[in-house]
Amino acid sequence: MNNKKNENIEKQRTAAIGFKEVQPGVEEIKFVEQGSYTGAGIWSVSVDVVVQGKKYGEIFSQDGLDGGDPLPDGNTGTKTPVKVIYSNGKEEVLK
Repeated sequence: MNNKKNENIEKQRTAAIGFKEVQPGVEEIKFVEQGSYTGAGIWSVSVDVVVQGKKYGEIFSQDGLDGGDPLPDGNTGTKTPVKVIYSNGKEEVLK
């Protein structure tokens, strides 16, 4: 895997951890693309997330949630394991 792909997977993992730490009820995070930089130099990526049994389309930046469908309220984080599917197809369970 080249350095750019490694960098994108690392950023995906960082974004997934950040989302899990803030959003309650997260069950799964699936990255639907590698991620890229905007003209302003900000990295972002499209994701599908399952929160409390419902699927949402979201945009993550390296620093966290950047936009997408309205999510259930709360900022207590998810204490249970979350399945993450990265853009390269590899899976991980964040505990």
